[in-house]
Amino acid sequence: MIFSNFVKPLQCKKDIAILMATYNGAEFIGEQIDSIINQSAQNWELFIHDDGSTDQTKHLLNIYANKYPQKIHVLYGKSTGNAKKNFFYLMENVDANYIMFADQDDFWDKDKVKITYKKMLALEKEEVNVPVLVFADLEVVDRDLKTISPKMSKYQGLKMENTNFNYLMAQNIVTGCTVMINQKCKALSLVCRERDNVIMHDWWCALVASYFGKIGYIDKTLILYRQHGVNSVGAKNIHSISYVKEKLNKDRDQKKSLIKSEKQVALFVKTYNIKDDYIKTYSELYKLKKFKRVLFLIENKVWKSGLLRNIGLLYFC
Repeated sequence: MIFSNFVKPLQCKKDIAILMATYNGAEFIGEQIDSIINQSAQNWELFIHDDGSTDQTKHLLNIYANKYPQKIHVLYGKSTGNAKKNFFYLMENVDANYIMFADQDDFWDKDKVKITYKKMLALEKEEVNVPVLVFADLEVVDRDLKTISPKMSKYQGLKMENTNFNYLMAQNIVTGCTVMINQKCKALSLVCRERDNVIMHDWWCALVASYFGKIGYIDKTLILYRQHGVNSVGAKNIHSISYVKEKLNKDRDQKKSLIKSEKQVALFVKTYNIKDDYIKTYSELYKLKKFKRVLFLIENKVWKSGLLRNIGLLYFC
């Protein structure tokens, strides 16, 4: 089904709305949509918003929407300008009990929806009426879906248990295309209207779930995460010499990255009127002297994953 000039949010008739942001994705988008169509669980509808593609993406989306009018819905609204804004636009314009995010160029395991949904329901039983986010690991593959690394967590040296707020302030370990959020998490995430300092939609949702509710990790690879040179966000091998050289040569970029995370937390403090001292201090870390910045990070266990990243954190803070 194709929607244009829609006035109010679209209502998902199934439990799960899968939101896909697209832009010039014609090369791989057919494989991705097919992998969603072939899910073992079918309690979902797919909502796609294209951001002004100039290749054959729109044409392919129309073909799929006409073939599966009850399952696939294409939204033709305003152009947003980037993936973050596109996903927020989709969250604002689609109502559902649960939301999953989908990139245009990956390939989903046939049980991804079923496994993620089961984990979500289990977490919601533990604590009712709180924002919940569920995420999983990924298999890193090349453009032909050949394995580069069986688990992205190992490839990037990520500690997937680092979901407490003090860790998430400095580093996001939640990859959006593996995520499911409940309605409470979506509603709280959308309270934020000034999103220039939101780094990515998945990071913001993770902060919301970590602070106000619960995050659950599935220690399985439920996506083939395709690397093809033009990904919005790609996987990098932290163990490679090239990665180390890149980080050492880009000290300004690392400083900018840290400042962006501080600004994001400052926005979180402002949006939700946060009173916690350590969170407020991190949001204004740049105001402290170097020694006090280092001391704050150590005392409050504001760490990233891995020794190399934490050396960089302390050095560039």
